[in-house]
Amino acid sequence: MPAPTTGTIVYGKVIDGSLDQPIERGAVVFEADRIRWVGKRDDLPGKYREDPNFEKIDLPGRSVMPGLIDGHTHISFGEARSEEELALYTPVEFRTLKAIWNAKKVLQAGVTSAFDAATTYDVAQAVRDAIDAGMFEGPRFAVSGKQLTTHQGLEDSFPNSVPYPVGQAGVLVKSNDDIIEQIRYQVKDRVDAVKVSGSNDSLITPDSLDGSAFTLEEYQLIAKEVHRLGKMCTVHARSRDSVLHTAMAGFDILFHASNIDEEGIEWALKNNCIINPTLTLLTNIVAAGKAQAGASSSGATQREIDAALTNIPKAYRAGVPLVSGSECGWSPVPYGDWHAREIQTFVEDMGLSTIEAIHTATGAAAKCFKRFGHEIGLLEPGRYADILVVDGDPTKDIVILQDKSKFDYIFKGGKAVDQTPPAPRQEWFFEHHKIFLNAKLKYDPKTRKGYLVE
Repeated sequence: MPAPTTGTIVYGKVIDGSLDQPIERGAVVFEADRIRWVGKRDDLPGKYREDPNFEKIDLPGRSVMPGLIDGHTHISFGEARSEEELALYTPVEFRTLKAIWNAKKVLQAGVTSAFDAATTYDVAQAVRDAIDAGMFEGPRFAVSGKQLTTHQGLEDSFPNSVPYPVGQAGVLVKSNDDIIEQIRYQVKDRVDAVKVSGSNDSLITPDSLDGSAFTLEEYQLIAKEVHRLGKMCTVHARSRDSVLHTAMAGFDILFHASNIDEEGIEWALKNNCIINPTLTLLTNIVAAGKAQAGASSSGATQREIDAALTNIPKAYRAGVPLVSGSECGWSPVPYGDWHAREIQTFVEDMGLSTIEAIHTATGAAAKCFKRFGHEIGLLEPGRYADILVVDGDPTKDIVILQDKSKFDYIFKGGKAVDQTPPAPRQEWFFEHHKIFLNAKLKYDPKTRKGYLVE
């Protein structure tokens, strides 16, 4: 009988997830679920080099880096095409099973940890716990509950004549008492973070880039109570006021922050806020030549992208930490396909170096995980052996991290991930809108035929 494997040594160009320069001829050693040694290949201790029970992975032209961290996912959203589809369609039981199935696709994209930025029902908590219990494969998740919203926030997107849908990824709060009750309720439900809908969204209304859904005093109340209970406090904030006021209140993560200004940057620095832009949803929609809510939304979406590409680099160069996120879960950002797209945006459109961009999806992104952030994101002894072995050099070609065929190995906690793509599944009628025709069929009396109008 062969002797059991003691551990694994991976050789290659080591990109450790920090802002340090890579080790050109490096090695990473891990045993069980932890990294034991990282350094130059020539300095590898003899106890590892000479042990015949250590598996050696030594392939030419490879890079060794931390598993990717996606700082903004929605594992319960099921690639919905609209707020209506998300809130009204797919029973919660099937949503949960679909979410756990999709979680493996996220892991197979090299994402070993993910932050879920809002859930429907309590699906994200269930997915997190099932993965942590070893029942299914997927990234390590930190999860938010339903995001708190007012009538001016993103998650109150239906007409006033419609009762608030139970499947919405938010909860409507109408008073300070409601705010405190919902925070305590979610903490009892074991969320890792409380999310607030601080503004509307350009995919819902063209005036989303103005105003704020809560007052400064309400944001301060939220941050104080969330932090008192030991959780992270995050916000969907596309407008200038929502970014400024949540930064002043001391929120931990500012999602989007496209319209942050000098005053917002000053407060973000003062209160150690993190910015997670998650531009991929917007850029994918524009690139596809579509708008989710009509022509006015298309213009608002492009305006927001333009603002973000101007304002966020200013915040980053001033010292505000930047974290990469995909916002996977909506139909323009399917699970498993776009998780490294934002770091390409950081390089090509915001001027970050490739090392800086990789840091936003590794070492910097670990700051979003209160429970286990100190155990992920970097290749250093004592952290989880969450490791990506890449055929190529992402410091020279950042786009390679979107090519799953270039991943020789994905290790999560020292275990190699099965990279066999899942077989296509049946999509059921109850998951989608019931649409007669996604256009208008007009009659042309000259041709005596119908023609389609978008």
